[in-house]
Amino acid sequence: MPYQMTNEQSLASVIQTCASLLSLPIPAAPASSPDPNIQLMKTVANLAALELLNAYEWGMLTKMGEIDVFSTVPTTDEAVETAFPLPEDFYRFIDQTQWNGAMRFPAVGPVSPQGWMTYMTFPISANFTLTWQVRQNQLWFLNAPPAPGQKFKFMYLSRALVRDADDPTLFKNVADKDGDTFQLDGVLMTLITRVKWLEAKGFDSSAAVRDFLLAFDSRVGAQKGANILNMAGPCHDYPYIGIGNLPDASLYGMRQH
Repeated sequence: MPYQMTNEQSLASVIQTCASLLSLPIPAAPASSPDPNIQLMKTVANLAALELLNAYEWGMLTKMGEIDVFSTVPTTDEAVETAFPLPEDFYRFIDQTQWNGAMRFPAVGPVSPQGWMTYMTFPISANFTLTWQVRQNQLWFLNAPPAPGQKFKFMYLSRALVRDADDPTLFKNVADKDGDTFQLDGVLMTLITRVKWLEAKGFDSSAAVRDFLLAFDSRVGAQKGANILNMAGPCHDYPYIGIGNLPDASLYGMRQH
């Protein structure tokens, strides 16, 4: 059985659908339209995409990252900082996904400025893991190991919201062509763009907000993750999966040995 479906919406289709919902003339080429209402809609569509990005950890924008952490500075008795660039499309980390891949321990962070200064003054960070914080758009590590170092593994939310119309391998964070495609849910993009346009014009947006929130809650509520299973019990924080966490599948609930 053939299918033809898409969950993504181009800038043109978002604006044209919004124009239809608002009883405005539907433009054939919204990106180049001289109509100020359409140009406003183009602006608020991009702002709406950023607002949606910040509202939830969207699976289509969740990416894996890996950095080889090492220091070229000779080992000393004092704490040493080492900075590494973040991914170019980095928006924010997914909480509790930062790991020392070599040692298989969670990386310690983000360390607060107060805690960081404590470590800088009294270098007590453990050698078996990585201690980190984000500062000046860089990822900083304290007392990084010598080369080849250790792998810092993480998941993050990408700000590459838009696929370019002319180059499908190019991703960006602003839609400015009719065929540019938003990487977010098409229905939500259309509904929130309508809300933002009404608000920008000073019109009553209460019904539009209700429609968006109903769709958003339904969409987000359907994406439920599992709890982290802890082999070590409630007094430890390392999220391991072990046989002690698994349901008893043996006959009559008795464990088999």
